[in-house]
Amino acid sequence: MKIRQATSNDVSQIIPLLDGINKIHIEKRPDVFKNKTNEEIKNNLEEMMLDENNIILLAEDNQIIKGILICKVKEIENHINLKNAKVLWINEIGIKQEYRRNGIGSALIQRAKEIAKENNCVRLELNCWEFNENAIKFYKNLGLTTQRRVMEINIVNNGINQSDFTKRT
Repeated sequence: MKIRQATSNDVSQIIPLLDGINKIHIEKRPDVFKNKTNEEIKNNLEEMMLDENNIILLAEDNQIIKGILICKVKEIENHINLKNAKVLWINEIGIKQEYRRNGIGSALIQRAKEIAKENNCVRLELNCWEFNENAIKFYKNLGLTTQRRVMEINIVNNGINQSDFTKRT
Protein backbone atom coordinates (compact mmCIF):
# COMPACT_ATOMS: atom_id res chain seq x y z
CA MET A 1 0.00 0.00 0.00
CA LYS A 2 1.24 3.47 -0.75
CA ILE A 3 0.20 6.87 0.56
CA ARG A 4 0.20 9.54 -2.12
CA GLN A 5 -1.21 12.93 -3.03
CA ALA A 6 -4.55 12.85 -4.87
CA THR A 7 -4.84 14.07 -8.44
CA SER A 8 -7.79 15.05 -10.57
CA ASN A 9 -7.66 11.54 -12.08
CA ASP A 10 -8.72 10.14 -8.68
CA VAL A 11 -11.98 12.04 -8.34
CA SER A 12 -14.27 9.19 -9.43
CA GLN A 13 -12.74 6.82 -6.85
CA ILE A 14 -12.74 9.43 -4.07
CA ILE A 15 -16.43 10.35 -4.39
CA PRO A 16 -17.69 7.05 -2.87
CA LEU A 17 -15.28 7.47 0.05
CA LEU A 18 -16.49 10.99 0.82
CA ASP A 19 -20.09 9.87 0.29
CA GLY A 20 -19.54 7.16 2.91
CA ILE A 21 -18.22 9.72 5.40
CA ASN A 22 -21.20 11.96 4.64
CA LYS A 23 -23.70 9.11 5.13
CA ILE A 24 -22.28 8.22 8.56
CA HIS A 25 -22.76 11.82 9.67
CA ILE A 26 -26.24 12.15 8.16
CA GLU A 27 -27.38 8.92 9.78
CA LYS A 28 -26.41 10.09 13.25
CA ARG A 29 -27.06 13.84 12.91
CA PRO A 30 -29.53 14.60 10.10
CA ASP A 31 -30.29 17.86 11.91
CA VAL A 32 -26.75 19.07 11.24
CA PHE A 33 -25.38 17.51 8.06
CA LYS A 34 -26.47 18.06 4.46
CA ASN A 35 -27.33 15.05 2.36
CA LYS A 36 -25.01 15.74 -0.55
CA THR A 37 -25.40 14.35 -4.02
CA ASN A 38 -22.41 12.81 -5.75
CA GLU A 39 -22.33 15.88 -7.98
CA GLU A 40 -22.07 18.17 -4.92
CA ILE A 41 -19.32 15.96 -3.46
CA LYS A 42 -17.48 16.07 -6.80
CA ASN A 43 -17.75 19.87 -6.96
CA ASN A 44 -16.56 20.23 -3.33
CA LEU A 45 -13.66 17.88 -3.99
CA GLU A 46 -12.59 19.68 -7.16
CA GLU A 47 -12.75 22.97 -5.27
CA MET A 48 -10.58 21.52 -2.50
CA MET A 49 -8.08 20.28 -5.07
CA LEU A 50 -7.77 23.78 -6.52
CA ASP A 51 -6.86 25.20 -3.09
CA GLU A 52 -3.11 24.75 -2.78
CA ASN A 53 -3.42 24.81 1.02
CA ASN A 54 -5.30 21.50 1.04
CA ILE A 55 -3.35 18.28 1.22
CA ILE A 56 -5.38 15.31 0.01
CA LEU A 57 -3.71 12.01 0.80
CA LEU A 58 -4.85 8.67 -0.56
CA ALA A 59 -4.09 5.16 0.60
CA GLU A 60 -3.86 3.07 -2.54
CA ASP A 61 -3.20 -0.59 -3.17
CA ASN A 62 -3.25 -2.20 -6.62
CA GLN A 63 -4.77 1.01 -8.06
CA ILE A 64 -7.67 0.79 -5.59
CA ILE A 65 -8.12 3.81 -3.34
CA LYS A 66 -8.88 2.42 0.11
CA GLY A 67 -8.65 5.54 2.27
CA ILE A 68 -8.43 9.31 2.27
CA LEU A 69 -7.14 12.03 4.58
CA ILE A 70 -7.71 15.70 3.85
CA CYS A 71 -5.70 18.22 5.84
CA LYS A 72 -4.11 21.65 5.73
CA VAL A 73 -1.51 23.63 7.63
CA LYS A 74 -3.18 26.35 9.67
CA GLU A 75 -1.34 29.28 11.16
CA ILE A 76 -2.60 30.80 14.36
CA GLU A 77 -1.38 34.39 14.48
CA ASN A 78 -2.19 37.31 16.75
CA HIS A 79 -5.09 35.46 18.34
CA ILE A 80 -6.57 37.15 21.38
CA ASN A 81 -6.05 34.06 23.59
CA LEU A 82 -3.82 31.59 21.75
CA LYS A 83 -0.10 31.64 21.16
CA ASN A 84 1.12 31.91 17.60
CA ALA A 85 1.51 28.41 16.20
CA LYS A 86 1.30 26.25 13.13
CA VAL A 87 -0.93 23.19 13.31
CA LEU A 88 -1.85 20.51 10.84
CA TRP A 89 -5.64 20.36 10.78
CA ILE A 90 -7.24 17.11 9.60
CA ASN A 91 -10.55 17.92 8.01
CA GLU A 92 -11.58 14.45 6.84
CA ILE A 93 -10.36 10.91 7.20
CA GLY A 94 -12.16 7.88 5.87
CA ILE A 95 -11.44 4.27 5.06
CA LYS A 96 -13.69 2.11 2.91
CA GLN A 97 -15.65 -0.19 5.19
CA GLU A 98 -14.21 -3.39 3.74
CA TYR A 99 -10.61 -2.25 4.36
CA ARG A 100 -10.95 -1.00 7.94
CA ARG A 101 -8.78 -2.44 10.72
CA ASN A 102 -5.91 -3.12 8.31
CA GLY A 103 -3.61 -0.24 9.31
CA ILE A 104 -4.70 2.12 6.55
CA GLY A 105 -5.95 4.85 8.89
CA SER A 106 -2.79 4.56 10.97
CA ALA A 107 -0.65 4.90 7.84
CA LEU A 108 -2.57 8.01 6.77
CA ILE A 109 -2.20 9.58 10.23
CA GLN A 110 1.52 8.70 10.24
CA ARG A 111 1.97 10.48 6.91
CA ALA A 112 0.02 13.46 8.29
CA LYS A 113 2.43 13.58 11.27
CA GLU A 114 5.36 13.62 8.84
CA ILE A 115 3.76 16.48 6.90
CA ALA A 116 3.22 18.34 10.18
CA LYS A 117 6.92 17.97 11.03
CA GLU A 118 7.97 19.01 7.52
CA ASN A 119 5.91 22.19 7.93
CA ASN A 120 7.14 22.98 11.46
CA CYS A 121 3.72 22.39 12.97
CA VAL A 122 3.58 22.08 16.75
CA ARG A 123 0.62 19.70 16.74
CA LEU A 124 -1.88 17.79 14.67
CA GLU A 125 -5.56 18.57 15.34
CA LEU A 126 -8.93 17.25 14.25
CA ASN A 127 -12.44 17.16 15.53
CA CYS A 128 -14.64 14.14 15.96
CA TRP A 129 -18.36 13.92 16.62
CA GLU A 130 -19.29 12.22 19.89
CA PHE A 131 -21.53 9.70 18.12
CA ASN A 132 -18.55 8.36 16.18
CA GLU A 133 -17.36 5.96 18.87
CA ASN A 134 -15.23 3.87 16.49
CA ALA A 135 -13.32 6.94 15.35
CA ILE A 136 -12.80 8.13 18.93
CA LYS A 137 -11.40 4.72 19.88
CA PHE A 138 -9.16 4.74 16.79
CA TYR A 139 -7.80 8.21 17.59
CA LYS A 140 -7.19 7.33 21.24
CA ASN A 141 -5.30 4.20 20.18
CA LEU A 142 -3.03 6.42 18.07
CA GLY A 143 -2.30 8.66 21.07
CA LEU A 144 -4.62 11.56 20.34
CA THR A 145 -6.23 13.15 23.38
CA THR A 146 -9.21 15.43 23.84
CA GLN A 147 -8.10 19.05 23.64
CA ARG A 148 -11.47 20.74 23.98
CA ARG A 149 -15.17 20.07 23.60
CA VAL A 150 -17.86 21.81 21.62
CA MET A 151 -21.13 21.48 23.48
CA GLU A 152 -24.67 22.21 22.36
CA ILE A 153 -28.26 22.46 23.38
CA ASN A 154 -30.85 21.85 20.69
CA ILE A 155 -33.30 24.73 20.99
CA VAL A 156 -35.81 23.31 18.49
CA ASN A 157 -36.31 20.15 20.54
CA ASN A 158 -36.34 21.88 23.92
CA GLY A 159 -39.62 23.73 23.71
CA ILE A 160 -38.64 26.64 21.48
CA ASN A 161 -39.86 26.44 17.92
CA GLN A 162 -37.22 27.59 15.42
CA SER A 163 -39.81 29.46 13.33
CA ASP A 164 -40.82 31.44 16.44
CA PHE A 165 -37.18 32.35 16.98
CA THR A 166 -36.66 33.62 13.44
CA LYS A 167 -39.83 35.77 13.66
CA ARG A 168 -38.38 37.58 16.69
CA THR A 169 -35.08 38.47 15.06
